Amino acid sequence: MSQPQLLQIPLQPTNIVYTPDWVACDIVDFFKPSGRILEPCKGDGAFLKYLPSADWCEIQEGRDFFAWNTPVDWVVGNPPYAKITKWFEHSFEIANNVLFLIPLQYLWVSTKRIKMFAEYGGLAHSRVYPESAFRSWSINFATGAVHIKKGYGGGMYSSIAALPSNKRLHLTAGTGAPKKRLSNPKASPASQALSSPTSGLPGMLGFLEA
Repeated sequence: MSQPQLLQIPLQPTNIVYTPDWVACDIVDFFKPSGRILEPCKGDGAFLKYLPSADWCEIQEGRDFFAWNTPVDWVVGNPPYAKITKWFEHSFEIANNVLFLIPLQYLWVSTKRIKMFAEYGGLAHSRVYPESAFRSWSINFATGAVHIKKGYGGGMYSSIAALPSNKRLHLTAGTGAPKKRLSNPKASPASQALSSPTSGLPGMLGFLEA
C-alpha cells in the first residue's frame, strides 16, 4: 500500500513535467551539490542519474516528501508547480540549500513568497534554460534552476545555458567575462558559463531592505 500524500495535493498531468537529461546533468555539474542530498520528487530519476548517492522521495512510489523531516545539505529537483509555496516551505525547514528547476516567474509571484525567501536567506544564482529545452512542457515561460541558500546575503548571480549541439553542450549567451572553454567535448556547459552579479540586488534580503 502506498503512503497517503500528507498535503492531499492531487496529482495533475500538467504538474508532471520530466526534466530533460542534459538539463539535469548541467544543473548538477554547475551547482555541484555535496553532502547529504535529497531529491524530493524523483520522477523518472533524471537528477538521481547524476546524484546516485542522494536520498529521494516520490509520492507515486509511496515516499512522500512532506513526511521527510531529516536535515539535509541540499534539496535538488523539479517539483510539481501546484502548491509550489508548500514545496519551498518544507524544503527550507530541512535543507541548507534549495535548488529547484522552476518557471522563473514563480520566484516573484507574491510579496509573501519573496518575504519567505528573504527570511530563509537569499537567491545565490539563477541558471536560465531556453524555452526550446522544454518542448514537451505545457508552459512557455523562462525556466531556470534557482539556488536559494540559507542565511545568504551576497550578490545574486545569473547565467544562461545552451541547448546541446552535435552531442556537445555549448554556451550561447551571458554577461561578464567568459571563462576558458573546456577541452573535453562531452563536458557540460556548467564550467563554461558566463555569469555576473545582478547590479543593485545584494541577495534577496538586501533587495527587500533597499
